Amino acid sequence: MIKRNLLVISILSFVFIININAQETRVKYNFNPDWKFIKANPTNAQVVNYNDASWSTVSAPHTFNDTDTFDDLSIGKHIGEKNQFRGTVWYRKHFKLPKSDAGKKIYIEFESVRQIADVYINGQYLGTNKTGFIPFGYDLSSYLNYGDKENIIAVKVNNDRGEHFRDNFPLVWHHEHWHPNHGGIYRNVFLHVMDPVHITLPLYDNLKTVGTYVHAKNISKKKANVYVTAETVNESKKDRKITFEAKIVDANGKEVSCERKTELLKAGETKTFATKNKVTKPKLWYTRRPYMYKVVTTLKEGDKELDSYTTPLGIRSFYFSKDTGFHNNGEYAKLHGWGQKPTAGWAGLGAAQPDWLKEFTYRLMDEAGGNFIRWGHCAGSPAEIAMGDKYGFVTLMPGVSGESEDEGETWDIRIAAFRDMIVYYRNHPSIFIWEGGNWAETAAHYEEILKIIKTYDPHGKRLMGNRRADVKNDSEAYISIEIGTEGWQREYAHLPLIESEYLRDEGPRRAWDKFTPDDNFWTHPNLSRNVYKIGSEVFAIRQVEDWWEKMGKKSYHSGGANWVFTDGTHGGRNPTEVTRASGEVDAVRLKKEAFHATKAMWRPEAQIHVIGHWNYAEDTQKTMYVVSNCTKVKLYINNKLIGTDEKADNGYLFKFPKVKFEAGEIKVEGYLNDKLLVSQSKKTIGEPVAIKLTPIVGPKGWMADGSDIALVDFEVVDKNGDRYPLGKNTVNFTISGPGIWRGGYNSSKANTTNNQFLDAEAGINRVAIRSMLEAGEVTITAKSEGLQSASVTISSKGVTISNGMSKELPQTYTVDFNSEEPLPIYTPKTEPYNPARVNKSDLFTKFSYTGNGKAALRKNVHWGKKTYTDLEYNYTVIPRYLVGAEYVRMPNSDGKYWARDQLQFIAGADMEIYIGHDDRVPRPAFLLNDYKDTGDDVNLVGVKMSLFKRVAKKGESIIMAGNSDGEVPDDTRMYFVIGKKIKK
Repeated sequence: MIKRNLLVISILSFVFIININAQETRVKYNFNPDWKFIKANPTNAQVVNYNDASWSTVSAPHTFNDTDTFDDLSIGKHIGEKNQFRGTVWYRKHFKLPKSDAGKKIYIEFESVRQIADVYINGQYLGTNKTGFIPFGYDLSSYLNYGDKENIIAVKVNNDRGEHFRDNFPLVWHHEHWHPNHGGIYRNVFLHVMDPVHITLPLYDNLKTVGTYVHAKNISKKKANVYVTAETVNESKKDRKITFEAKIVDANGKEVSCERKTELLKAGETKTFATKNKVTKPKLWYTRRPYMYKVVTTLKEGDKELDSYTTPLGIRSFYFSKDTGFHNNGEYAKLHGWGQKPTAGWAGLGAAQPDWLKEFTYRLMDEAGGNFIRWGHCAGSPAEIAMGDKYGFVTLMPGVSGESEDEGETWDIRIAAFRDMIVYYRNHPSIFIWEGGNWAETAAHYEEILKIIKTYDPHGKRLMGNRRADVKNDSEAYISIEIGTEGWQREYAHLPLIESEYLRDEGPRRAWDKFTPDDNFWTHPNLSRNVYKIGSEVFAIRQVEDWWEKMGKKSYHSGGANWVFTDGTHGGRNPTEVTRASGEVDAVRLKKEAFHATKAMWRPEAQIHVIGHWNYAEDTQKTMYVVSNCTKVKLYINNKLIGTDEKADNGYLFKFPKVKFEAGEIKVEGYLNDKLLVSQSKKTIGEPVAIKLTPIVGPKGWMADGSDIALVDFEVVDKNGDRYPLGKNTVNFTISGPGIWRGGYNSSKANTTNNQFLDAEAGINRVAIRSMLEAGEVTITAKSEGLQSASVTISSKGVTISNGMSKELPQTYTVDFNSEEPLPIYTPKTEPYNPARVNKSDLFTKFSYTGNGKAALRKNVHWGKKTYTDLEYNYTVIPRYLVGAEYVRMPNSDGKYWARDQLQFIAGADMEIYIGHDDRVPRPAFLLNDYKDTGDDVNLVGVKMSLFKRVAKKGESIIMAGNSDGEVPDDTRMYFVIGKKIKK
């Protein structure tokens, strides 16, 4: 169920929308199809007469790492998949332009290339881009041939990187620790053809142009003023009298405002036209009704239209309160959603996905009740930011960043990318916060960040923050919102708070629970090395617990981003998996139980979901968990009432202990004010007898453009056609027709990608087929021993490609902007913000802890004081010189947990820091590097904790990483931390 009425685009409506946007005074060509590619670095591949006949034919989006990803078991230790091709490759494209284009301005736009792109046109070097995530472009006009003479554009692409992300200078964000190392022209490429008198493109890198800027003021339900500016250039050889026209068009294509200005534009001059448009009774952009207008800016000379450009417009007001959270057009909205990697790899495809497939993922986030997204460390793609506009997702938008304070060339690239990102995306109403970086900056760097925002987005009123700004005192004077991590503490009581990445646990989709027959998880040979030894049930429960405890119950908290939505190969901690299994969906976007848990909490309509299946062994007795946004839940088995729960744990979680399994049906009902609003049933499924195939294609169909994708779900089903939830059958596939098999993956096995065989997981799996440039019918047949076979035929549709280009732009879905979500039926009560409850300390200032459990600051440590937040253990023997000091009460549950930057604070005074460490666990690097063994020990309920010490100056930032990673004793003690002020 998608929260807005989604309409599939038809070819007629597609043409209609394009004509609404602008007359064809400028042409935007789809430059994706039909590139030549070689996975090698030949000499002089940029020259015109280079023979590329033996190279492969590919279409963008394309990555050369699609076949060597999701195929290795995780290394663990937050290290991403390392075994991928790294090096230099080449792309070349042959294209022709009509003679009628001679004299026009022609620009190429790359939505981004990973990681370093050197671009040439007809043998001439144009430039280099190193950002990997930010759009860039070049002016090709003076280098091109027209008519029958061919043009060659060549792109040398390099995705190599250093072995350790901390040493990967200067591109510290280009590492599998952050992003799967998927190199190539992995996003769209466009060719823009326009009149010499034209509105510029928002491509600052190289072109130094900024395009249009649209913003609204004095917004109410009665009226709004919309200010439009458009940077315009006259590259003709004569002065021109130009009329600038700014039209505002509503979602139905109706013009609601038009303003004009006429000015002389001298030859070679760049001028910014500006208008003030008035919109009466504007339809406002809400997260639950993200109404979108278009601003069509047009240049005319007399009656002749020279150029036209379309800019998105959402009219909205907003504010973030430190006490009450986020408000949109005066209406309160709790923000809930996900952090997402801008690569967002897909098994078999890597990061190279057509726009509609990215939107397929976005629609799942929308279905699960999301209204917030934080792009993880680097910017999302243009298509995905536009999706934020139309699905109502408040967006936290970064430039490019790793996790460090950077200097020199790294900072120069980063700050330029931040500028380019703002210029490109500043008109999108879904962006509410600019993320200056994934780490705190110096005062000088913050000033650069704010200067860029003031220069290029002076009226956006967007907030700015850096994740982990609390590691530096410089941050306080510059950030306007706190971007938290793991949601436990609030470091800036005077600022609004948004969460960037909470719940980093991992749980694979195939592992239901310990009462279910194992599918290579509980018995996996690597299980002892896992940081997270949990199945799908516990992972779903933790969605509820973490959301409520860290954000949901805090009335002052704006909300935040669950980390992450899709499983990927970036920095996993479970060597039983080929992914970091932190997503609510897996690496082919199949839903986990956690997906249904978030949906049951966050959707505004009445929701209910019983976690798990109903195919247990006859003697099974277990707790059944239900997630619902109702206030009372009843559970039935075979129509017999088993229990009623009227007191949810953590706001939304209902528990029914000691439920005895009976074959048949389990049903749950959700009530509000004793009125039945929603129910769900699950039944016992019979043994599988057949395979079921279901194809999925884009809204216009499967396009024969060389890069479009068709998906096929395969399920093992019983005689009634119902999916068997324990099915793990191996299925063999054959394919015929013009399609390229991309396959899928099995989450617990190496080398399962791109094979024509695959196991079902929890009764289902998904494979992908890439189109070719030839249209036709592709037949996929699936067979498995003991099951009835199945076949499905998918027809790819021809795409008109002429001289290397197409006017058919990448397909996407459209939505009904006139539909509106209801307000939530029920929200559990929360307490008003009480600043007195904030952790306070004279020594541990700007304290934060990103572990799984909750830490607390305490004073006056002595014998008998409680050591941990989750165990009734007290300090039993401590050195006398520590008595009376301040200390951190840690969660012992994190004794086996590893996470970078687990504990951090700024020294509030010159102080001595003491750490007690369980030496049955290898000493972590931060302890070995920064602390000295005192020779003293602390006896902690029979466990000897070695005591270490360092001295810190007032204002110094202190960071302590995790306690362990890997195989450690089951009764491991988490380290403790004590601070003592140095007396003058």
